[in-house]
Amino acid sequence: MFISFGTCYAQQVPVSQYFVLPINVNPALIGSSTHPLIATHHRSQWNTFSNAYPIYSASLTYPIIQKYPRRSIKGGLGLKFSREVAGAKAWLKFNEIQIAGAYNLPLDYKQQHVISFGIATSLIQRSIDPDNLQWGSQYDSEYGYDPNIVPSLNLMRQGLVYVTTEAGAVWSYNAFKNQLLSPWQWLGGISIAHMNRPDISFTNLENRLPLLLKWHTGISYAHNNWKVHPQTIMLWQDTNYHLSIGSYFQYEVLQATVRKKHKTILMGGLWYRWDDAIAVSGGVLYNNLQFAFSADFSHHPTINYSSTGYAWEASLIYTLKSHNQLTKKRYTPLI
Repeated sequence: MFISFGTCYAQQVPVSQYFVLPINVNPALIGSSTHPLIATHHRSQWNTFSNAYPIYSASLTYPIIQKYPRRSIKGGLGLKFSREVAGAKAWLKFNEIQIAGAYNLPLDYKQQHVISFGIATSLIQRSIDPDNLQWGSQYDSEYGYDPNIVPSLNLMRQGLVYVTTEAGAVWSYNAFKNQLLSPWQWLGGISIAHMNRPDISFTNLENRLPLLLKWHTGISYAHNNWKVHPQTIMLWQDTNYHLSIGSYFQYEVLQATVRKKHKTILMGGLWYRWDDAIAVSGGVLYNNLQFAFSADFSHHPTINYSSTGYAWEASLIYTLKSHNQLTKKRYTPLI
């Protein structure tokens, strides 16, 4: 359940544990949830600075289940809240409310092959504090920075409110993880974000948000109580691209009782972000509660995370499910 990716230009939250909020990757992944999920996530970056660039997120995912004539998962609904703060004096703030929906289309009676379609809409509010900004035109060659110099570029707005749209699709095989049929499972998807390309400029100079293309794939193999999940994700925005390759592992602790009433799964992962960093993760799932922690370590020669502060993340996921529910658990290599 662990993977990592960094910032890809603008509006892409640089988190490693994106599985906590799959709506960030592809709205079609909302259809992969079998039970309602409540997730919280926090990321802290560049921790030696006064403001560690915190990111806070919370989400709710609710499945749409069809009971007749055959019980199946038709799709899902998602709701996400997120907040970012940037700058040593918190001069830039970012708030987002996102809603998403997904529809699952089985391609065969046994639902081995399923195509999921998803759409999402975000309402975004950004604000900037001009009193904490320093412009290049305010520097004097003799005295240095002079706050009394009027900058050559003035802000026209201190706050923005705009809407972005996203659509995606996912094709999955053996989504219900029938190990008697096959120990393998795979998933691949693509999404396009910021399709309406809103203007995000604080000045009178137009700055349209470029399209963000996201491609992701994952394979899962299960043997006894071990599972391995190799994964790849690529993001492309304007002239910038980002690639992350890695895998996570799961080990289910054997229970002494004949009928398991409690489930404990240990998790760990390792990823390589192309020309950027290495991310390691660890976590535990006990019954309905999952906790995970991850850390990013840069390998770039111009960045030393040990001196400027590495990035760390913590997440908590709670699954709302009843012991009387008969719905089979659905898995994907990405969730």
